[in-house]
Amino acid sequence: MQPIEELADDDLVALPFDGYLTTTTTTTSDDDEAKLQLRLCVIRNQQYIYPLIRHEDDVETDLFLDPRFIEKQISLQDILQWWNANDSNNELKSELQYYGVGWYGQRPVPSLGGGPGYGAEADEVWSIDEDLLEQLLNEDGVDLPVIDVGMAHGEKARGGALF
Repeated sequence: MQPIEELADDDLVALPFDGYLTTTTTTTSDDDEAKLQLRLCVIRNQQYIYPLIRHEDDVETDLFLDPRFIEKQISLQDILQWWNANDSNNELKSELQYYGVGWYGQRPVPSLGGGPGYGAEADEVWSIDEDLLEQLLNEDGVDLPVIDVGMAHGEKARGGALF
């Protein structure tokens, strides 16, 4: 557990991100357990929360920003206020499940240009230990979705390489 006021950029925390998003949009759900399912998120700009994902056919311990939510700026305080109001235990959240600092890096997106700094795009990536990944998924039950993106997805969709 980590006190909320001590969190900084690139810290990894578990929050009920999907429940917050579901109840603050037009769709509603009465399933309290699903609503409070914890999802691994990263703190950016010392106040915003971004959910993380893994890529199919990629390094298991590399985590990426969920592309569905990159444009949203959801503050840590907004999620905590929602969580405190919707938690049936009526406990005020002053500490979060804390998983350390993710090792930040950038992975160049394949293009005809050069690498980052030469006009090519790069995906932001946070790397974690295999032990932490096991703890997240098996022991703590934190949600860390896997999505299928990029060239590997295209190859699968076509049934393999054309050559």
